[in-house]
Parts: sequence; C-alpha cells; structure tokens
Amino acid sequence: MTSQPPPDAVVLSITGLQGPADAAAVQAALMRCDPAARLWTDWPRALVAVQSGAPPTALCAAVQGAGYGVLVNGGPRARGSIAGIFGRMLLFGLLGLFVGMALGIGFGLANSALNPNCRGSGNCAIGVGVFGGLGAFLGAPAGAVVGLLVGLARRWR
Repeated sequence: MTSQPPPDAVVLSITGLQGPADAAAVQAALMRCDPAARLWTDWPRALVAVQSGAPPTALCAAVQGAGYGVLVNGGPRARGSIAGIFGRMLLFGLLGLFVGMALGIGFGLANSALNPNCRGSGNCAIGVGVFGGLGAFLGAPAGAVVGLLVGLARRWR
C-alpha cells in the first residue's frame, strides 16, 4: 500500500483488474460511494484500503457496480465473529472426538495385546470399544475448549 492505512480501514481485495484504467475505475466507484473516503492502494496485489463512513457492504456494491469482483480482506469487521467462534468450537470438538476415539481404540488394542490376563479368551475385546468411547468422551470437550481458545484468540488479536 502507498502508506499504512489506519486499523479501522476496510481492506478490499479486487479481482478482474487488468491495468491502470481498471484501477482508476475502482477508485472512481469508491469515491462516488463516499466522496470523503480516504484510499490506500496496492495495485500489484489488487488491494485497496478504504477509510470511510460508508459500510463495507456499500463499498463492495460500488466496486461490483463498476464490474469488478471484491472481497473484504480486513478491517474492523474482518475479525472473527461469534458464529465463527462457535464454528471453531464445533470443528475442534469433532476433531477432538475422532482423535480421542482413535487414541482410545489404540490404547484398548494395546491393552488386549499386552495384558497377560487377556490371552486367549477375548475377555478384553470389549475394552477396545470402551476405551474408544472414553477417549471420544474426553476428546470432544477438550477439542471444543481448544476451539474456543483459538476463536477467542482470533477475535481479539
């Protein structure tokens, strides 16, 4: 960018830029949306930071109206949302469930193979499933807590 934009500036990633005429068209579209807006540009990476009173959706609509694709890359609303935190909790919880189950099954199989009291009769075969269930039971909440911490760290970084 030409200089560092303030932290509250909305960073837009523009697609479909071919040259200086396209850059001028994007700038003109943003200035039509908010004449008082301040722009910082990095055209080789197709980034525009906009400090404006207009909402990011209006800025995106202005760029799209000029015929270019746009994504909000950064700005005050680009940090993690509450839904994103819950999504990470769910994702990490499921990951913890499966990892815990795999570790529990591995522990149960190791117990069946190495425990001298489990030879021949299959008495410890049910332990494989029990250990797998216990591992999943412990892994899911542990993963959800890790997901919560990752989501909060992303939200307030």
